[in-house]
Amino acid sequence: MKHNPGHAAGRRALLVLIALITASLFFTACSNDGNEEDTANNAASSPASETGVSSDCETGPEATSASCQAAGPGRTVSAERCPGSSPTALEGGVIEGAFGPWCENAIATAYATPDTDALIPEGAEVELTIRETDMDTTVDMQVQGFASGASYTGILHEGVCTESPGDIGPEFVNQGSGDNPNSNLVLDFTTEPDGSAEASVSVPFLVPDMASGDSIVLHDANQSVVGCVRIP
Repeated sequence: MKHNPGHAAGRRALLVLIALITASLFFTACSNDGNEEDTANNAASSPASETGVSSDCETGPEATSASCQAAGPGRTVSAERCPGSSPTALEGGVIEGAFGPWCENAIATAYATPDTDALIPEGAEVELTIRETDMDTTVDMQVQGFASGASYTGILHEGVCTESPGDIGPEFVNQGSGDNPNSNLVLDFTTEPDGSAEASVSVPFLVPDMASGDSIVLHDANQSVVGCVRIP
């Protein structure tokens, strides 16, 4: 049988083409694997600070971006403490809040003093109810998570809680007449070993609008302002 040079050349060209295609596919696959590895390494090594939220915020027990932005860098508080609108009382007029740094719409605020961390730790809670009859006003307060065996005084003040305790409005004073002298609304209480306490006071006068827009300011035994509870 005669050898056909044309057929041999054609086969060699086909083999060369197959080899080139195989090499191209091999290098493309290697390049893609390298890119995927780089992407994974970049994601693993990217610090939490690049998101604008500290790593403490991202790993805290109640941490969300919203909560950390409300509390400031490195702080973690419940985002519900700082809603976007003015707070309202719950059903039945119950007022509840968790203490933490001041923000505009928070119910409960703890102020920075040398003893604040011990007296009102962040996350301590308060429940407040206000009731009135035709002649008197009653305020009930329950707290938990406070310091053990510590004494506090809560006084009704005009106006809401403020960022600085020095900017809180004056004490509410009922203007008496005749045999009824001027008087204010004060709750005194001492916490149990577990940091909880209940206090109640009834006064023989009515507070305008059931104290809506006012606040109960908490003092320690040295009369330093350590906290504030806003009344919606």
